[in-house]
Formats: sequence, structure tokens, C-alpha cells
Amino acid sequence: WSELVQIAKHMSLARTMRTLTIMGRSEKDDKIDLAKLIYPAMQAADIHSLDLDIVHAGMDQRKIHMLVKDVFPKMKWKVPVAVHHKLLPGLTKPTEVKPDGEVAKMSKSDPNAGVFIHNSDDEIRTKIKKGFCDEGTTENNPILEIAKHVVFHEFDAISIERPEKFGGNVSYDNFESLESDFSQKKLHPADLKQAVGEYLVKIVSPIREQLALSDELSDLIKNSY
Repeated sequence: WSELVQIAKHMSLARTMRTLTIMGRSEKDDKIDLAKLIYPAMQAADIHSLDLDIVHAGMDQRKIHMLVKDVFPKMKWKVPVAVHHKLLPGLTKPTEVKPDGEVAKMSKSDPNAGVFIHNSDDEIRTKIKKGFCDEGTTENNPILEIAKHVVFHEFDAISIERPEKFGGNVSYDNFESLESDFSQKKLHPADLKQAVGEYLVKIVSPIREQLALSDELSDLIKNSY
């Protein structure tokens, strides 16, 4: 608590308001309660308490890390390196689209909204199979986003296996051609999901095996939703 107060003493109200995007809020929001104003300082205090060398998060957390970069030197605290990545949309159908076109990100509080490291191969396949992926729709399509930012990041091409009556097997060596075929309905959502699910299994399963989570820890993670 004392560290939180020390951090807060270096934060102006205007600067605090600018960091509210880390909670999906806007500084122009009319209904900002005091708890939300305390949260940025709490998150900064967590970073110090954990003695982190690297903070890894989505781009939505960038403002809190910039706050840390400004405030920690004044307190003679270690400033961690911040590494940011693109946020992937949740697997469920988007219910809210922000003015900038951004949709709800994958949420750890909803086990069906995202793929997690501890998910089994079958759980990954099932989640992708159930994921939102309207035929021909490329905007806010989580399956396409995963193909673009995860699968193509790890593989040079994506191969789609399908019966001859549905066009036969096809391979894409870049996302643009895959997206084009999908938008023209030459690639069916079911075939895309099947392929993306299998590629995700190839990516996630080796990481999961390296973690070697005990049954007790796996159950604890699953029950924390």
C-alpha cells in the first residue's frame, strides 16, 4: 500500500485519466469511479513488487508501461523492458465494436473466448471449431486473425485439406491470398477452422509439454475461470 501511495504522488489526475484505456475505458467516460482511478497505480505497484525485468502484454497495456517508464526513475526503481504484441479478438461473436473498429480481446475470464497454453489438443480443436467465422466475412473474424498473426508467423504456408467435390486440397503461402479466397467464399469456414485448429495444435502442444503442468496445477488453472 505504501508503494502504491508513493507512485500515486507522482501521477497527475490528467495522466491517470489517460491510462484508463488499460481497462477498456476512455478518459472521456462520464462514469469513472474512484476505484478505476486507483487501478493504474496498483498495476504499476505490482510490476515493482514482482521485481520484473520484462513486462509482456498487449498493446492495450502500453500506457501503463509508459507511466512506469516515467515514474520509476523518479523513485530510483528498476524500469523493466516493455514488450507489446497485437491483441487477438475473442473467439466468440463480437457483441461490441469500438469506434476504431477494435473488438473485445481474448478473455481469460471466459474459457470459450480464447485458446490457452494449458488447453489440450482436442480442446484447441473444439474451441476453433466453435469460433465465430461467418462465411465471407473478413472484418473482426478471429479465425482469420489467428491465421494471420499466429499460424503464418510460425509456418510459411497453410494447407487446407478438403474433398474434391468441395474444391480439393489447396495451399496458401501468404495471408492475402487466403483472405481473398475466404472473402469470395471460395474457402468455407469449416475448412479454414479445421486447418487453423490443426496448426494451432502444432504450435501450442510443444509449449504445453515443456511446461509439464501437474494435474493439480492444471485443475487449479481451469477452476480459476
